[in-house]
Amino acid sequence: MAGRVPSTVYRLTRPFLVEAFEQVTEPLEAGTVLLRPLRAGICGSDLKLYSGTRDRSALAGKLPIALLHEGVAEVARAGAGVELAPGQHVVPSPNIPCTVARPDRHPTPEQPCSACRPGGAGANYCLAGRFLSSNTDGLARTAFVHPAACTVPVPAAVSDTLSVLTEPVATILAGLEVAAPPIGGRFLVLGNGAIGLLTAVALRLTVKAQPRDVLMTGHRWAARAAAVEGLATPVEDAEARASAGRIDVAFECVGGEAASETLALAVDMLRPGGRGVLFGPSEQPFLFDARKMIAKGLTFVGCNRARVEHFVQALELCEEPAVWPWLERALGPKEFLVRGARDLEEALYHAWTKVEPGRTVTIW
Repeated sequence: MAGRVPSTVYRLTRPFLVEAFEQVTEPLEAGTVLLRPLRAGICGSDLKLYSGTRDRSALAGKLPIALLHEGVAEVARAGAGVELAPGQHVVPSPNIPCTVARPDRHPTPEQPCSACRPGGAGANYCLAGRFLSSNTDGLARTAFVHPAACTVPVPAAVSDTLSVLTEPVATILAGLEVAAPPIGGRFLVLGNGAIGLLTAVALRLTVKAQPRDVLMTGHRWAARAAAVEGLATPVEDAEARASAGRIDVAFECVGGEAASETLALAVDMLRPGGRGVLFGPSEQPFLFDARKMIAKGLTFVGCNRARVEHFVQALELCEEPAVWPWLERALGPKEFLVRGARDLEEALYHAWTKVEPGRTVTIW
């Protein structure tokens, strides 16, 4: 029991049901920190588990599990060799690569999985590690131990409110890294939810894209158009096709059942040699026009995780006051204080059914 503290863990045990479990944290060992969550956003992947829309085998393999992987926490204690101090606010990277998560199998940096080794796809594509709220408990708990190597300090200028967005912004930056969007290019953002909005913000900050250069498709525009103003040009699918063959990079930010339709639109819109980035995973295989993709020489890459350096970059972007109003558009207007399992259920249900854009945030 040395170094362990009591923790309440709120696990989704079946769709629409969250239950509280009292347990103690793992031991605080060298290179780890004890964290207490402060705020956490509700991601689309959380909602697929909550609503039971993941396929049956995924639900059976993942539940029960504590949800939430986007958030900010406070350091309660620090293990030996850790520079972080108690009271410091940090963002825990939910992606714990194999060399950190499973040192028994990957004991040295020279013996990682194929993704993490030099020349590999990168640690954000590691399938041999752990990811919070996917194959291990997420942030929906009052205390947990986390590797210091996967914990990023929050700059003093960045509020806890905006720090909640670090994980999705970091993932978008990872996608931009592989897409290499050109300065002065034309872009298509498929989806006007939080990821779509943050993609438009990232394009504005990294390649100085103007609203006319970023087309954004989506739904419920009556409630969401204001959030896009000054960042992108909202269009219906039919309007977007007026730019067919002239888009440099398309970003798929919807996933789910819409993935087949949005990918088909991306294929039509991209110029020869264009690139597509898939942020939104689908739950089922789907057909696509391989002939047209081949004829146009298109490249599509998937990206829904980030490396620690992307988290650092995301927090650096958040330090600029001029950016704060743009980022705030990706936050929902309603926050939920969690003091019990029913509070978390209420927050999840709201996030699942709401019309307005932006992340629903829980306060711990």
